[in-house]
Amino acid sequence: MRLVNMYLNQSGEKFEIVFARNFFSRAAGLLFREKLNNRQCLLITQCRSVHTIGMHYNIDVVFIDAFGHITDIYYNVKPFNVLIASPEACSVVEFLGGILESFNLSKHETLFNLLDSSN
Repeated sequence: MRLVNMYLNQSGEKFEIVFARNFFSRAAGLLFREKLNNRQCLLITQCRSVHTIGMHYNIDVVFIDAFGHITDIYYNVKPFNVLIASPEACSVVEFLGGILESFNLSKHETLFNLLDSSN
């Protein structure tokens, strides 16, 4: 599993990004993972839809385009929902529910700036 630390663009808050790299981790998303903490998120590339079927907690979902610009934002998505992104989206970033509301994210802004790599 590869981890990268990045800054949330507008706020400067540091997040640890967990990459869903293989078929199972991409298909399962957060379903069989330990609950994310307040400074972690899951990145799934080449993904334009998300489901929360079987989840036991809310998540925040941000879809981004190939340049890392936000295309869609969903806050506190409850379990048993399905989200489909705008056509320009190509990846999704999932956060613990309720984390992103205070950051005032908006469409078309860049989600992350690279900080450093580890592992």
